[in-house]
Amino acid sequence: MFVLKNAWLTIRRHLARSLVFFLACLVVTALTLVGATVVKIDRTARTSGYEAQTADAVITPRKESKAKPLGWEEYSKYAQQLQTTGLQYKAYFTETSQINVQGLTTNGDFSLQGISSKDAEPSLPYGTFTVDKGKGIDYNSQDSSGVQSVLISEKTAQANTVKVGDRVTLVNPFKTDMTTQVKVGGIYSYTRQSQPATAYDTIYTGYPVFANLELDTASKPGSKGHELNVAFVLSSPSDYRKFTMSMRKNGLKESKYDISSPSLARYEQKMQPVHQAADQARMAIILVSVLGGLVLLACLALMLKPRGNEIGMAMTIGIHKVRLGWQFALETLLLSLPGMVLGLGLGTLISRPLIRARFDLGKLAVSSDISLVWRMALIGLAVCAVMALAAAIRVAVFRTSQLYTNDLEEQA
Repeated sequence: MFVLKNAWLTIRRHLARSLVFFLACLVVTALTLVGATVVKIDRTARTSGYEAQTADAVITPRKESKAKPLGWEEYSKYAQQLQTTGLQYKAYFTETSQINVQGLTTNGDFSLQGISSKDAEPSLPYGTFTVDKGKGIDYNSQDSSGVQSVLISEKTAQANTVKVGDRVTLVNPFKTDMTTQVKVGGIYSYTRQSQPATAYDTIYTGYPVFANLELDTASKPGSKGHELNVAFVLSSPSDYRKFTMSMRKNGLKESKYDISSPSLARYEQKMQPVHQAADQARMAIILVSVLGGLVLLACLALMLKPRGNEIGMAMTIGIHKVRLGWQFALETLLLSLPGMVLGLGLGTLISRPLIRARFDLGKLAVSSDISLVWRMALIGLAVCAVMALAAAIRVAVFRTSQLYTNDLEEQA
């Protein structure tokens, strides 16, 4: 009790120095924990988070090659070959063809894009869109009255004074007897602002509308205005790599065709700010640790160096070095341990909202997990122990003769 009381009185007697020491411990611990949490999230995003993603595989001709886009026959052949490998997959697709439209006041090079399911929307050639008026694509292709619906762009709607609910007629330009009347179910705008003019002449609909007009057989994919995009949806990046190997093995030449994954590319793009922040966090942890360490060393030096007379006088009146060393060590522990504990609490408390506000992490966990907090606590305890040991050593290396030497120097 005597040692604790003296340690506390010393802390109160040098309140400003003690407060700086305490705050340095708190701030360094909190900032280091936040930085370590960002680094851990980045590591998770690169490893288990990445491997937890579904991967869509898309086959496209290489730009420098003269290879033609794959058609339905080729895709069917590769799909059958995949079944022999045991790989589980789903598929979505979009197909685009030129279309004539009756019922609009302006002429345009319109194209009709049939979409198989909502899963295909993020990978559309012109990017994602939002439905500003009306409803999104009805993938069942019919409303209660049996009339099929389409989406048109806001620019097309404004140019033709078309509103939701109006009807137009789609005509197959290759077989003009193939027509169907459709309802404008919604009006869309693109998420990405910069688009070519042809993007706004695209009419989106469910794939059955496209197939009912026989646009899938009117021309071949790769011919003017006709595009077919098929994506194989695999359960993980590991299956995506197996898919790539299987395709190459089954004759899809690397010199002619690329295999890519738009979904994994989108994930990497979304995680790019996290990767950059993790690099910055690593540097920040080093910087905070160095600066914080210098502040703590300065405080510790101010706490220990001028106290030679105090140590000597205490030993003169019979206080043992062990007891005095314990008092000095206790002074550092009474400041550093609460600072560390509160820093851990503060870092844990602010990590989640801070990181969530900064990054779009989807389903990735962002809270400081218990293992990280424990590691930080053990490191903090080690630092506290070293500082306490340094304080105790200050007493241990003191020689009583120093007291008289200092007195003689002062008298001289």
